[in-house]
Amino acid sequence: MANPVISRVKALHTYGSQTATYTGVATKSLALVGIVIISALVTWVMGYGTPVTAMVTSIMGFIAALAISFRPAWAGFLSPLYAILEGMFLAAISVVLAKMYHGVVINAVMITFGIAISSALIYAKGYVKVNEGFMRAVFMATFGIAITYFIQFVLGLFGINIPQIHQGGTVGIVFSLIVIAVATLNLFVDYENISQSVRQGLPAEYEWFCAFGLLVTLIWLYVEVLNLLRKMKEE
Repeated sequence: MANPVISRVKALHTYGSQTATYTGVATKSLALVGIVIISALVTWVMGYGTPVTAMVTSIMGFIAALAISFRPAWAGFLSPLYAILEGMFLAAISVVLAKMYHGVVINAVMITFGIAISSALIYAKGYVKVNEGFMRAVFMATFGIAITYFIQFVLGLFGINIPQIHQGGTVGIVFSLIVIAVATLNLFVDYENISQSVRQGLPAEYEWFCAFGLLVTLIWLYVEVLNLLRKMKEE
């Protein structure tokens, strides 16, 4: 599946006294998004939006995400922590770009929520059919992007960069548009996995796990939109 974090819910099917509902997932998703926003605002106002904050919170957030992925039962208490850490991380990178490029942060937030809401409505109307082929294609595209970033990370350790995809210019902008498109397709897969989880009667405890998986994609989408706007400003 394109989002292995959330699709694992189906492989962990157990029966409980209550089952997951769309309302439960939506409520918890909104709660996590709210925590991210509050955490980001506090970090910004308190002046903790620094490169050090970004580095530390990104590492801690990654560890929390791994823990939730391997232990979905922990999502109930680790997801809020993950949201706090990611809020601090997003604030840290947003502060830097806000000082350099006026208006990019608020525009990135609006575009991200616009894409999320639009894709949810499109999915709800049934305009996009998310089947196994769709999921497989999105997974392959996502994996390809992950490999590209991993190669860049390894090369970066030796002081080598791939400026064509990380700087302003036609190549960089097109690359960002492709990544944003893939992140958006991941949202459709997230919605389908949530739908299947509810239909299959997974325990209510997995509502947090579903909400966490959706939050992962939303954060990725915001970062990529912010990156695109930065590149456009550099043009």
